[in-house]
Amino acid sequence: MKVKKWAMMVVLGVSVIANVVFGKSYWEATKVIEVIDGDTFRMKNERKVRLLGIDTPELGDCGSEEAKAKLTDLIDGKRVVLTEKTGETYGRIQALVYVGDTLVNKVMLEEGWARTDYKKNSHREEMTAVYHEAKNSKRGVFGMDCSQVEPESKDCVIKGNIDADRSWKIYHLPECTQYKSVIIDLDRGEKWFCSEEEAIEAGFRKSGECE
Repeated sequence: MKVKKWAMMVVLGVSVIANVVFGKSYWEATKVIEVIDGDTFRMKNERKVRLLGIDTPELGDCGSEEAKAKLTDLIDGKRVVLTEKTGETYGRIQALVYVGDTLVNKVMLEEGWARTDYKKNSHREEMTAVYHEAKNSKRGVFGMDCSQVEPESKDCVIKGNIDADRSWKIYHLPECTQYKSVIIDLDRGEKWFCSEEEAIEAGFRKSGECE
């Protein structure tokens, strides 16, 4: 009986230690210690996480500080749960991020601090719906005059456009066919240029409609 009791105590002790170690590991893996920008943060285990399905202004772009402040308010110092995790470039994780029952990705879209990138996930339909509603209601960046059709300076009238997934950049001259309909979204890093040389140096190429 004494041997059996001793064995049970050993098993119980090992179980307690395992739970403590696992709990510490879980906490470190999910606690947010730094918000980098409006859609990226760092966990206590040093892994970087990017919110799946959304795109917020890069630091320095229109609305970037406000987007970062909102994400900070939602997750900084808190324990988050990551679902639908996928790998990404630069060693980051992309995921749906929850604080309790709150889907952080959706809140950023709902309040207008992000645009949807339409990437596949289980909440894409509802996230797309709240994104369009925020845009139509001019919440967040959509109420900050981040979108422009007319230049602020008559000397800088070349429009630099970036596609949805940021894979290409093109510039439009005033004589280009679609010039008047092109909108510059400053929150997405789109820009006005004063010369073609300036646009090319920034990585933009001339639109085929200008040929």
